[in-house]
Amino acid sequence: MLAKLTLLLDTKELDYRAASTLQGLLMERINPDYAAYLHAAQFHPYSQQLIKSPEGMVWQINTLNEEAYHEIIEPLAQGSPEFYLRHQQVKLTVLERKTEILPKRKLVEDFYGKGAHKNLTVIFQTPTAFRQNKRYIILPEVRLLVQNLMMKYAAADGDTAPPDADALTQIIQDTFITRHKLSSRLFPLESTVIPGFVGQATFQVRGTETMARYLRLLLTFGEFSGVGVRTAMGMGAMRLRDE
Repeated sequence: MLAKLTLLLDTKELDYRAASTLQGLLMERINPDYAAYLHAAQFHPYSQQLIKSPEGMVWQINTLNEEAYHEIIEPLAQGSPEFYLRHQQVKLTVLERKTEILPKRKLVEDFYGKGAHKNLTVIFQTPTAFRQNKRYIILPEVRLLVQNLMMKYAAADGDTAPPDADALTQIIQDTFITRHKLSSRLFPLESTVIPGFVGQATFQVRGTETMARYLRLLLTFGEFSGVGVRTAMGMGAMRLRDE
């Protein structure tokens, strides 16, 4: 089960860079035992980002399985409408809350029953980066993006096996970036700054429609998981543009 909680905040003082602080706030609002589990876990079954929308700044919290939904989204959806960020000395008021749930079986049903365009445009809403050979990659390379989403998709169900090598090879061979409008952004953390990119890119699948459907499934899942590194701290928010 995938879920998304969006909190419209009454603030003009914050931007995406405050998301790492909001992660600390999130940890304070959930069960301490589950927070300790998340700190120790290699895979985080959630992502969270601070995104600018036409309505204002939105704090978006996403969960990737039912346990995370109950432990993270439910307390925040039902809790106090006010937050205080001690570090920034900012008081936040929630103007609106909205919860969206997407059963993973719906992704599978769409894969089998709904045709897919072979041009899929992704909007990278907060700084996104990939890690390879101890350095950051600040471009949406097909292999890194698809491999990352395949791993997150499997891990959400407790599967830690490597991605299907044949499927990964096939989609890499058949998928190309045909258009992009990207710019670099820095994402600050307490002790470092991570380089990343924002903007949009169009991926064209030149193979079978099955591959196009599979890529659409992964990119739709990515709207909840985020993509790349540090998605629990505010990086890697992405949205698949409507076909």
